Amino acid sequence: MATPIPDNVAAFTLAEVAQATGGALHGADRRVEGVCTDSRKAGAGALFVALRGARHDAHSFLPAVAEAGAAALVAEDADVPEGMDAVRVADTTVALGALARAHRRRWAATTQGRLVAITGSAGKTSTKEMAAAAFRHAGFSVAATRGNLNNQVGVPMTLLTLSDEDLAVVEIGTSARGEIAALAAIAEPDVGVVTLVAAAHTEGIGDLEDVRREKLSLLDAVPEGARIAESTVGGGDVVYGDRGRVRLLGWAFDEREGVPVTVARHAVHSDEDEAREIQVTLRLLGEAAARNSGAVLAIADVLGVDLDAVAAGIGTRAPVAGRMCPYTGRGGALVLDDSYNASPHAVELALESARRVADDRDARLHVVLGDMKELGDESDEAHERVRDRAERLADRAFFVGPLMARGGEAIMTTDVEAIVASLGTLGADDVVLIKGSRSMGLERLVTALLPKGQRSGLDHDAASSAPKGAAS
Repeated sequence: MATPIPDNVAAFTLAEVAQATGGALHGADRRVEGVCTDSRKAGAGALFVALRGARHDAHSFLPAVAEAGAAALVAEDADVPEGMDAVRVADTTVALGALARAHRRRWAATTQGRLVAITGSAGKTSTKEMAAAAFRHAGFSVAATRGNLNNQVGVPMTLLTLSDEDLAVVEIGTSARGEIAALAAIAEPDVGVVTLVAAAHTEGIGDLEDVRREKLSLLDAVPEGARIAESTVGGGDVVYGDRGRVRLLGWAFDEREGVPVTVARHAVHSDEDEAREIQVTLRLLGEAAARNSGAVLAIADVLGVDLDAVAAGIGTRAPVAGRMCPYTGRGGALVLDDSYNASPHAVELALESARRVADDRDARLHVVLGDMKELGDESDEAHERVRDRAERLADRAFFVGPLMARGGEAIMTTDVEAIVASLGTLGADDVVLIKGSRSMGLERLVTALLPKGQRSGLDHDAASSAPKGAAS
């Protein structure tokens, strides 16, 4: 299910709307409250922005919006229903962004709040969720992107929800060149984070270097000293990961009371003369989660927030369905549900983490990998590399889908029930990793591997549901 776009009570006069968007006011100036793009929510007093999309044109709903009692419209060259006040603009999507930027500036001026923007080929949603939980625990009032609302509609609609918060944590994605720069120009971040650059959704952007340029364009909009990047990415003032200002020293796996725990130790350099280790106990599993915790500590370091308080807050973030979420499966097997999405680098990290967990348990590792979508010209090579990696690291590997199931020696099938049968009887000495692009629907396999009494509630929740058109 797509993440619903949140409601807001952002208030403007139509004169302010015209000024912010560069549009022309037609009719009387009046106050509006609540900006919406869904005609079904365009109630009394609201400002309806009529977006044009590839499949739908909201201008066709203007009569219904007028009947519902909306106060005014933002529209392109279209017939405005009689009696409706409107601001006419050249492009309503651009106008929505301009309105959001105006509201974001007003929020910062009123509250002195600061905004953190996060992007990357993988890890941005998890880092955003972890950051929001950590800073709330540290005493901040935090607004954060819901689910995966990270595109040219989701980002502005998120910004329009800002009210009296101390901090905003906003996820920014892309599906085409130039989108991150455009969204960063709307969000105007005080701190920018690039979690990872890897081949993901290259079909709409280009090769790996094109992806890198696109992701790093976020940092061009960020003040010097507040540009955070994972160590393999470069381009940041504050580097985290294997080297730099925030350094991941290691992580371990523990099953105390049946809850997997990842421990990340970071050396945080607040200045050149000071270095210390901070222990973070995570409820999230794997190398990727440990690295994401480094990004959160880097944000705290830049903002001058107490690192120990943030470190304690990082551990409050619960696992999210579909993102390396551990379950006790049939026979006591550990099922690692990483089925929400997949890119080559993310799959490799998941494979390495799962192998380490299996070794710690002295267990066999079974891996089920589905297709990785939207890789363009990189697809065949990426799938072959991932297959080879899986065959080296796993005791048994299963490949699902026409892209993943080409070549190789492992069992291949597109039938989930056949995989369940092939896995056979699982026991406490088994670990099963399940990962693939969202469209592969491998959460069905997760459900099938759990005891019947645990099969409810495994749908990806609002914190991990991607809206239609969500960006990478």
